[in-house]
Amino acid sequence: MIRVHIIRTKEDIITHMSISGHAEYAKKGKDLVCAAVSAIGVGGLNSLDKMDKGSVNDELSENSIVIDVITVSETQQNILKTMLYQLETVEQSYFKYIQITKQEV
Repeated sequence: MIRVHIIRTKEDIITHMSISGHAEYAKKGKDLVCAAVSAIGVGGLNSLDKMDKGSVNDELSENSIVIDVITVSETQQNILKTMLYQLETVEQSYFKYIQITKQEV
């Protein structure tokens, strides 16, 4: 299962996003859930790097993406919230393979 963990403030500022695991929806290379989540995650990282460089610490490995906010900006929050909305769309259709948890601090 893919696990997404979001930490946000009471003001709805996303301060952390982590994506880890494998969906195991299909064989490696044919798993459309993993492909969708990977595209959202890597695309979001690329957008953050191009549009708001230096606002987050990020780590990308074979089966995880971790994003921690350093300084908050409108652009960065729009990207992170768009990523979250996209991941929630995947979760609605494939809830057996992806789980999103949200924590308010």
